[in-house]
Amino acid sequence: MKEHEVWNVWDGVVGKHVSRNAQPESMRNKILFVRVSTSPWMQQLSYMGEGIVEALNKKLGAPIVEGIRFRLGDVAPKSKSTSPHPGLPHTIPPLGKGAARKIQETLSPIKNGHMREILGRVMFKDMGSRKGKAR
Repeated sequence: MKEHEVWNVWDGVVGKHVSRNAQPESMRNKILFVRVSTSPWMQQLSYMGEGIVEALNKKLGAPIVEGIRFRLGDVAPKSKSTSPHPGLPHTIPPLGKGAARKIQETLSPIKNGHMREILGRVMFKDMGSRKGKAR
């Protein structure tokens, strides 16, 4: 039953920006299968896989997850704001200093510099696309 706790801690472990675009789907033989909204998110998350597994197990207090696999598919929206359709091209407007500061604050607990940089780019693009959509 401890495996089902993964769903309860997922959002807190990966953060709200990632959880909007990736959600646990199933678990078999200690491998967590995660549904991801777009190919770019899947690529970025694949770089972060080991770190996510470590963070989940730390939060759960036991080695529940041994591996993680990402699958492309629909991710149920958690709020009224949704990301743009992955097949539609869009431009990303510039973000203000407040948004950049928010991204830095969100990423500050991540120790791996490479992972922090990649996730920062994803968050920047995500926030920019939302800003452009609100216009």
